[in-house]
Amino acid sequence: MKKLLMILLMAGLIAGLLVGCSGVTPPPGEGEGEGEGEEEVSRVVIVEVFSQDGCSNCAIIDPIIEQLAEEYERSEVVFLEEKAYGAYSLDEIRDRYNWYIPDVEDRGTPNILFDGLNTNLIHGASTYSTINSKISLELSKDAKIKITALRNSDSDSTTITGTIENISTSDLSNLLINGMNFKDRGQVGTKYSVTDIFVNNPTGITVSSLAPNEKVNFSFTLENINWDGNNYHGVIFVQAPNSTKKEILQALYVE
Repeated sequence: MKKLLMILLMAGLIAGLLVGCSGVTPPPGEGEGEGEGEEEVSRVVIVEVFSQDGCSNCAIIDPIIEQLAEEYERSEVVFLEEKAYGAYSLDEIRDRYNWYIPDVEDRGTPNILFDGLNTNLIHGASTYSTINSKISLELSKDAKIKITALRNSDSDSTTITGTIENISTSDLSNLLINGMNFKDRGQVGTKYSVTDIFVNNPTGITVSSLAPNEKVNFSFTLENINWDGNNYHGVIFVQAPNSTKKEILQALYVE
């Protein structure tokens, strides 16, 4: 009887091995561990608000912008308040504003831009839902660029180094790598106030072409910048300045 049971047990084990072993090797990437090591890169949106003190419509949208900035992570959206005129205005901010909007008659405040002029800008007063819907539209788009960056600072200077990588399936051309500092100046309308544009537009670190999976290194050295002492924040972005929308393809918040 014991011999019979042993024979039946051995037969069952052999049958199980034959069923479980088809002799076919799973295609690469399938089976256990599939997708491991792959990093999903999401689109990071830049919202630029060109405004000025004493502007009645700016007073309407400023608290809305700052409410949205509290609701979104900076890994999703980076908000930049750029004073085009008056207090906290800078030459490079005005140059950037003029570059975006050449017609002086269209350059009143506020103007809210989403990834450059990629989505129709908002001019004048607006609402939370209107602004948020445009942000959501930009967030829904696929990322074409991956940015990595590392900041090194002391009391006198800051250096930001990193790479951009084309993660799309198409060649990208005529790109510009740039960045901005911003800080909380302690009042509504200046909680994300731009204090410096690294390289004055439309110049910058230019990349003539970038093939799929190709990487390009970049470095910015900011002299006389006490980053930590002044509680600065920053953003690196890749823009297509010659495109019809002057589109910002990707951004990265720098702590």
